[in-house]
Amino acid sequence: MVRYAFCLCSLGIQMFLPYSHTTFVVLQYSVDIVCNECSEDADCNLNGVCKNDGKCECYNNEEGVTFIGPHCEVRLKDDCRTIYGELYNDTWSVVPTPWDDKGLWQSYDRPVYRYQGGNPLINDTDVVVLAYSGDRWFGVRQRQGERLFSKEGQEFLKAAATNYHAFWDRALQNGTVVVSDATTKDTPVGVDFYRIGERGDQFGPYGALYPLQLNNQTGRGVFRCTDSRPVVYADALPFPNITGSGRRISHTEELFDTYLWLGDPN
Repeated sequence: MVRYAFCLCSLGIQMFLPYSHTTFVVLQYSVDIVCNECSEDADCNLNGVCKNDGKCECYNNEEGVTFIGPHCEVRLKDDCRTIYGELYNDTWSVVPTPWDDKGLWQSYDRPVYRYQGGNPLINDTDVVVLAYSGDRWFGVRQRQGERLFSKEGQEFLKAAATNYHAFWDRALQNGTVVVSDATTKDTPVGVDFYRIGERGDQFGPYGALYPLQLNNQTGRGVFRCTDSRPVVYADALPFPNITGSGRRISHTEELFDTYLWLGDPN
């Protein structure tokens, strides 16, 4: 997405609201809009250096974290460059690109994740990406999209990626099959997602939404980073007939292969 640095003056706004039949109350508001620039390192959230041109130069691989965004406000951890879906252990990875200063495809200052494999519901000949739209993550399918990543398609992909706008590009109508809850999170991890079903006047702006979380559980999220492990406490689970001293996760083998030992039933 193209970023613009701009300055606007303060705006003074007056509103006259009727207070009674004979009295008006004057409400005054002041709106200050400042340049999208930095003047000191603190404007870069201390995650980068403010350069003389007013732009933040964000740190790369600082203790396993890469910072992106105009004010280095977005954190991409190394172990979140590849994420996994809980239902099928499907794999999604950030997309390396030669044109970006961070070397990865970004959308609204968030990394774009491309499906790598593992989900039986996705045709491996299609290109599916998770891209941030400004307030939600969209799962967008491009049928036979492999040509976008061919040598011949690189210029088109660069133009499409660097000038992407979720509304003007009609992203929701063009291939979006999955949508997340509204979020400002840096990655899709820890966000609930929904498959888009029927659309029409009867349904909401995103159509009928069907949860993708395990057991349709709200707040569970769909994706995890490479080194993530769920923490589950026995007190939160409905096992009234089970007792014992084991109260939390006691064993981990492989990713998502974690289980509880709650003691032996009486």
